[in-house]
Amino acid sequence: ELDGSYANATKDPESTTSRRYYDAVATALLGVAAATPGGVLVFFKSYQLLELATARWETTGGRARLEAEKRGNVFVEVRRQSGDEFDALVGAYRAAAATPAGAMLLAVMRGRSAEGADFKDDAARCVVIVGVPYPPRFDAATRLKIEHAGRDGETWYKAEAYRNVNQAAGRLIRHSKDYGALVLLDRALHKHPMMSEWFAERIERPSGATELHHRLRSFFSARAPLVID
Repeated sequence: ELDGSYANATKDPESTTSRRYYDAVATALLGVAAATPGGVLVFFKSYQLLELATARWETTGGRARLEAEKRGNVFVEVRRQSGDEFDALVGAYRAAAATPAGAMLLAVMRGRSAEGADFKDDAARCVVIVGVPYPPRFDAATRLKIEHAGRDGETWYKAEAYRNVNQAAGRLIRHSKDYGALVLLDRALHKHPMMSEWFAERIERPSGATELHHRLRSFFSARAPLVID
């Protein structure tokens, strides 16, 4: 099971544990990319995790393998993009997702792709959630909200994270005839009570990346609702 917690994934990016985590995420995403027609939206819990993972993949060949699977159509949301830059990124991704090769967009929960863009039909045949986007605990605004909430502070803290998970997951189905698969790449996302019922009740658990790949292939052949964690 993948563990995208601070201690495991971002505290020490050069540790063996963190490197193995980045490599495992890359392996899972490669299987998703190979099995999914159209577009794959991948939402990381933070820009930090996205940047650390993609930096690792540049040295291991993980990024190149994703590019090869989607014929060069792998796009990355970056910090502090202007409105025009973001619109150009999303436009290029949507156009590529509509081609036979499909496309992948690496983005961030609480980022513009998760909150400010609409992805429907081929633009989001699969949505992947990587990690749980807890607010930065040592941020002044976060501390104030926790303190203001008193005994309910920790409940607010968790609810804020899962609100963003639910919002990102909601990019998947945009109208009554839309369809797609939701992949939850973190052990903390296994039927958590704060997750939306529409997908929490449909979760299936493959044994690894190979089974995930095969289940997705079967799903897209049958076009049936599927959620995997």
